[in-house]
Amino acid sequence: MSDRPQRKIEVKPGQLVNLIADVETGRYRIPQFQREYVWSKSKVRELFDSIYREFPIGSFFLWDAERRHNHLFRQLVDLGIPAVGDTDDVSFILDGQQRITSLYVTLKGLTVNGTDYRNIVFDLKEEAFKDRSPDNKRYVSVSDIWGPEAMRLSRYIDEGYVDAYDRCYQVLRTYPTSIVEVRDKELPDVCKIFRRINQAGKRLDRFDLISAMTFTSDFDLRERFKKDIKDRLEDKLFGGISAAMVTQLLALVKHGLCTERYEYSLTADDIQGYWKDAVAGILLAADTLRKNMGVVNADYLPYGAFLTLLAYYYMKSGNRGMPSEHLEWAKQWFWRASFGQYYGSAGPTKMSRDKDLFDKLIAGEQPVFDVPLRLTVQDLVKTRMTWTRTALRNAFMCLLATCKPLDLRNNTPLDLVAGGISDFTNNEKHHIFPRAFLKRSGPENAEIHALPNFCFLTAELNKRILDNEPATYIPELQKENAEFGKAARSHLLPLGLDSGLLDNDYLKFLKARGQLLLDEIGRLCGEISTPRQEERQEAIEQLETAIRDCIHEVLSHRVGDNYWKSNVPPAVRDGAEKRIQLDIAKHPDLKAEEFNLLRRKLDYVNVMDYRTIIENGANWPHFEPIFRRKQDLQNYLEQFSEYRNCIMHSRPMSELTRMGGETAMIWFESVLPSVEPVQNGEEEDNE
Repeated sequence: MSDRPQRKIEVKPGQLVNLIADVETGRYRIPQFQREYVWSKSKVRELFDSIYREFPIGSFFLWDAERRHNHLFRQLVDLGIPAVGDTDDVSFILDGQQRITSLYVTLKGLTVNGTDYRNIVFDLKEEAFKDRSPDNKRYVSVSDIWGPEAMRLSRYIDEGYVDAYDRCYQVLRTYPTSIVEVRDKELPDVCKIFRRINQAGKRLDRFDLISAMTFTSDFDLRERFKKDIKDRLEDKLFGGISAAMVTQLLALVKHGLCTERYEYSLTADDIQGYWKDAVAGILLAADTLRKNMGVVNADYLPYGAFLTLLAYYYMKSGNRGMPSEHLEWAKQWFWRASFGQYYGSAGPTKMSRDKDLFDKLIAGEQPVFDVPLRLTVQDLVKTRMTWTRTALRNAFMCLLATCKPLDLRNNTPLDLVAGGISDFTNNEKHHIFPRAFLKRSGPENAEIHALPNFCFLTAELNKRILDNEPATYIPELQKENAEFGKAARSHLLPLGLDSGLLDNDYLKFLKARGQLLLDEIGRLCGEISTPRQEERQEAIEQLETAIRDCIHEVLSHRVGDNYWKSNVPPAVRDGAEKRIQLDIAKHPDLKAEEFNLLRRKLDYVNVMDYRTIIENGANWPHFEPIFRRKQDLQNYLEQFSEYRNCIMHSRPMSELTRMGGETAMIWFESVLPSVEPVQNGEEEDNE
């Protein structure tokens, strides 16, 4: 019979002693695309336990590579083995690196990354492998049982332990191994084989394989990614991004497509040619996301596609920043894609399509991105803060960050990047209705970790709240912080009787805050044109201040410094005085003397009292040139009052109330004179 050609795959039976010898001589090596050595000592002990019990530990898969591939050698762990030479015959370990490395470092008694593997010992009494210092009596290092002094050491073992020692020695020396070796394969095929067989532990991703396929002596993609991108983003406290974003970006720039096929087609020249611009694009994209979309760090990213496509924009445009019209479009794209959960499926295909939108943007066109929004309050309530990898949860985090949240105690801006905030990954630290309270007193089957039950808290405030009910700690904060409402609005927290906070009604609270969140989402996505809650509240406060300033200016000028007593109706005065006294009682830092100021008293007059003052007897002739008709003043004040109460107390609002309120504000702004704000201390109430 003629000689049969050598098979391209072969199973070689052997023994552990031969496997370790081939590693020691450098015959078996670890290829560039293998991951770091990560096994814990507990896994190593389990591996030796399987060997001792003569359980199978799996085959080892190797690639008998041609010498031109010797550059793929990677010294993941210093095993004391010389580097690969150009003329060495090498087989690369495709599957079994963690097992082989664990066996080698333990049997040789090496120290790796500060871990001394001589401390993997065999307990002769219990016949078990443990992690402790050897004493060569009961606890013997596995490396000594394997090593050249094993026979001599056996003479010093207690007679009762000799059988266990001998059995361990014999099993290690005779344990059978199975080597599956492939040959005559090119690197892409080897990478495919590796992906298919490497099912245990952390599977390699495309980036690892592309790094191996494009590796040259002067450019290692994996190392450059770590040095040029990963480390720099971590220095900025942005955290680590997925390396796959890099190869997707490079494929988009090279081919206009970033599906797996096009990533694998990247060459070493492609990567090196684009590298400098890709690094700059990624760093600029991270800055844009943090400053404009609330992506405080990489853990907030709803989808990696955002960073990849923004980096593509910077690479293709050559811009170092985004013009305002580009930025506004990009922000709306970010929010629509996030809350529309757009990139959740077929991400690379959609990214390949959406890069055309950025090409149009760069060319000066206005691209259309109209992903539908079908989000409801119930969707927000059903989504849990513990679902850390969901786009909706992460987009919610970004939304809160864009609101520039303030410390609920003192209105200090919260530093979400560098400190002071309870670890947001620990979801128990940010409950508005604390977990313990809800378990104790909340509604049955209430979702404790619902998104609307989350806000940013400082570590100190979190510690203070503990499991207190909102009806207790919210009034305490209101008393402590004179501008608590402003702080609460910066977290999109509802206030007032309908908020659920003051009567510990969790379900009412979820509905109220959920609606505030949904409205804000609508604004960010361009679905709602009305200003956000905080902006509307500020506008209302400014208008009320303008009305009070107008009343004060007119009466001071026309009547004199005694107008509070002579021209303000007694019922209005009495109501204001009562509210002043209540405020002084709640805030000891307030002094009665400061309320001698006429303008200060007007701050405690109710909205509908403005009409009573303006229309009162001799006052109307002074105000008629401004407001012209009493009926108009009455109608617009009523509309403004209803609208104001809904906004300031976060109550549900009908479309009719909204339209009426906004019309009233426009009317007041058109008729009110421009007056300088009155400084407290200008005029006093003359006794």
